[in-house]
Amino acid sequence: MKKILFFITLLIVYSCASYEDLRSDNRYKITTIRIGYTLDTVVKIMGDDSASSDISGRYGETIRNPYKSENINYKGNNYLVYYYYTERIGDKSWETAVTPIIFLNNVVTGIGWRSMEQIGLESQSKTIKVR
Repeated sequence: MKKILFFITLLIVYSCASYEDLRSDNRYKITTIRIGYTLDTVVKIMGDDSASSDISGRYGETIRNPYKSENINYKGNNYLVYYYYTERIGDKSWETAVTPIIFLNNVVTGIGWRSMEQIGLESQSKTIKVR
């Protein structure tokens, strides 16, 4: 019985990606997303991966895809923004560590902070919810 529990524990530990793996995977996957893709397509591409340790195996916050989501009402339109973890956070704010994907009517209308600025959207931290 102890051996079985030990192997299950090892499987769980090694099946979880590290923060570095998740960041790298997310950066790559985002490069494959295009304006006009549907929300369902983006969710399939990005997956529901998670990470809870650094590369040395030290555990911390569990980070999931998407890292955060937010609804922003702007000029009569309701935008949905998914934020994906793509950079190391360290002592910086969470905004410096994520890449936003912006949806309008469940279709990608922008990718990245520059797109948010061009559309005129600003994140309101109090409305951001961990998914």
